[in-house]
Amino acid sequence: MDVNALTKDIADDLIREGIRMAVEKTLEPAAPQKAYPGHFMVTADGGAFGTENTWPGLDSWEMAGAYLLLGKERLVLDYFDFVHASQRKDGNIPFAIFPGETTPPAMDSYLRGLHYPEDVYTYKPGVREGQVTFSNTSARKWIGLFRHWQLEVNPLSVLAPICYILTAFEIVERAGSEVWLHEKIDSVEAAGKYLLSRKSPNGLLSGAGFYIECPPRNQWDGVTQCYCIRALRLLSEMQARAGNEEKARYWVAQAELLAETFRDIFWQLDHFAEYVHPDRGVVDFHGLSDVNWAAVGLDVATAEQTQALWPLLLSDKHLWHGDMPTQLVSKPYAYRDWELNEPLPWERDSGPLYDVAAMGRVWYLEALACLKRGETDRLRESVRKVCRMGERHDWLWYERYHPLQVWDVYPAGPQGYCEYAAVLVRIVLGNPEVFC
Repeated sequence: MDVNALTKDIADDLIREGIRMAVEKTLEPAAPQKAYPGHFMVTADGGAFGTENTWPGLDSWEMAGAYLLLGKERLVLDYFDFVHASQRKDGNIPFAIFPGETTPPAMDSYLRGLHYPEDVYTYKPGVREGQVTFSNTSARKWIGLFRHWQLEVNPLSVLAPICYILTAFEIVERAGSEVWLHEKIDSVEAAGKYLLSRKSPNGLLSGAGFYIECPPRNQWDGVTQCYCIRALRLLSEMQARAGNEEKARYWVAQAELLAETFRDIFWQLDHFAEYVHPDRGVVDFHGLSDVNWAAVGLDVATAEQTQALWPLLLSDKHLWHGDMPTQLVSKPYAYRDWELNEPLPWERDSGPLYDVAAMGRVWYLEALACLKRGETDRLRESVRKVCRMGERHDWLWYERYHPLQVWDVYPAGPQGYCEYAAVLVRIVLGNPEVFC
């Protein structure tokens, strides 16, 4: 892969260098493919979150899309085969997968949601043309994590099946053949059926925080609803491409039903609320949240709602606190005690508001919203700010950036985390008309 050839037409020098560094210092080193063909880590050196672990939720979907843009189709197809093998009979996908030959560590703390050895399975990679020759292709035991360490609230519990559908669609768009789609469509539909099984009597998808756990957003997160709507729409499109018109109509109807329910419950005159708590009801006192970017960027808000909301999003400077896109909420110091994680039998090494920060996953939603609205100047400026932050730290991004009381952010989590790098590649290389 020639990264210089991929970036030669990018007009802005800083952005061109940012893409080159994101690829050379983060994304390429993170894909050693040693554990199995298609394996990649979520940090550049594997020093955090494991050198053999797989994270089929948000991280791997974001990275898979970046690798597709970089021409690494074989890697992504092999990765998808590995995750496919982890799928439960009910269609659910684990949000983390670990080696299963021995009892995993931390089963009395962060991995206490594991069902060991019940969820152990065996995977032997298939031999495909174009695979690297140094991967481990033997049959190995693995175990998937389906339940969070917050056993009652259980955030992230629909993260992986949604991202499984999103990844499948991106493969179909960029790398998949009709044969691949027909091979995988039943598995992808099973993930959709699992999502529908998680609908509550109020019509919303349960599962707490979609991509955050501290705080867990107990129990109906707005971002979860928007991403599920997106996933079901894409499932409908894949069914149509596979020639299954009746199934295509069914899945788009399910998506629009959830979209209508979301708008009815979450809309607050000129913006969307953050989540719905099972005891406290609608929660909407942390300022503007990522739910608003999601509603616009994932095409869930109506034109009238977007018209009312958009000026508020553009004028709220706290969403780029410390000049780093994009904060989870614009009022980060307004959380109540009852919103925090459930009591735990051990001491955690990070605080209860660890996810109240700027993160690549939130920035990606803002980018989608800007693209939807044609707000290209803001989008380019956000990319420059992310590149400047990378340059400030030797071109290795951190997992998140917490807002300080002064106009700056504090980097937290492992340096060399792949999310900002992957989202940067997605935004710039995925939209050459904006940056070239």
